[in-house]
Amino acid sequence: MRTSRIKYCIPLILMFFAVACETDVDLVKAPVFKQRLVITSFISPSDSVSYFRLTSNIKIYGELHTEEPLGLLSGTISDGVNEVELDTCKVGLKLSHEKMQIQYGKTYKLKVSSGNGLKAEAECTVPARKTFTIEADTFSVIKKMDPYGPFPEGIYRSIEFKVSFTDIPGEENFYKIYGKIRGYGRLWQGTGYLAFNEDNVISDKGMDGKSFTFKTDQNFDYFFFEPDSLFLNIYLFNTEKSYYQFHKSLIDYNDGENPFSEASPVFSNITGGFGIFTSYTVDSLVMRLK
Repeated sequence: MRTSRIKYCIPLILMFFAVACETDVDLVKAPVFKQRLVITSFISPSDSVSYFRLTSNIKIYGELHTEEPLGLLSGTISDGVNEVELDTCKVGLKLSHEKMQIQYGKTYKLKVSSGNGLKAEAECTVPARKTFTIEADTFSVIKKMDPYGPFPEGIYRSIEFKVSFTDIPGEENFYKIYGKIRGYGRLWQGTGYLAFNEDNVISDKGMDGKSFTFKTDQNFDYFFFEPDSLFLNIYLFNTEKSYYQFHKSLIDYNDGENPFSEASPVFSNITGGFGIFTSYTVDSLVMRLK
C-alpha cells in the first residue's frame, strides 16, 4: 500500500515543479528594447574623405544579436559657419573634403537621422596645429636561420626600433603612436606594422613638456637577400581627449578578467545614440633602412 502511494505521488510532484517553472518563466519579463543609432567616426585634416559608420544597437535579451534595419540614412556636418549634407556610402555616410575641409582647431557638429525616425548628434574639436620633433633609432643584430628549417645556411637581420618625441608643455595632450615597415625586393615586398605602446593611446599626465621614448614590443626580422630597400614610417597622432577616452575604455572593457566584476562601460559622446565622434592630427617621420 505504501509503495502504491509513492507511485502516484511522484507524477504529482513532477507536475507541480513543471507548473512552478513555467510560472517563474512567465513572471520574468525582458526589458523593452529601445533602438538607437550607433556612430563611429574619426576625422582629421590629413584625410581627403571622412567616414561616418552608422549601425544600430542590438538586443541583449530575447532574440540575440539581431540588428533592426535603419532605413535610409541622412546627415549634416557644420563648422559653425557652414553646414553641408553628407553623402551615403557602404558604411553609412561620408564627407568629401572638397565639400568641407576639416581644419585644425575647429569644432564640428554632426547630425544624423535614419528612415525609421532615429536621430543622434555629436560634436568634436580638432586639435590645433602643432609641430613635433620625432626621432627614431634602430639597433640590429645578425642571426642564423633555424638549422632544421628550409634555409639551414641562411642568415637574417633582426631590428629593434626606438622612437622619441617631446610633449607640448602647458596643456593636456593625448597621443597614439605606431609604425609601418614597407619593403620592396626581388623576392619579397609587403608591409608590416610595429607596436610601440601596448595601451595604443597615451596621456601626458605627469609628463608635461617631457620626452616620451618607446621601443617596439617585438623585433622586426627580414632576410638579407629579400629587400632591396626598406622604409620605416612613424606616425604620431595628437588626439582629442574623447579619442583617448574611447580607446582606453575599449582596452579596459576587453581586459576584464573577472567575470563577476562590475562591467566597465565603453565611452560614448553621442547624444541620442551611442558611439564616438572624435578627431586627431598626424605628424610622421620616414626613414630608409640600410
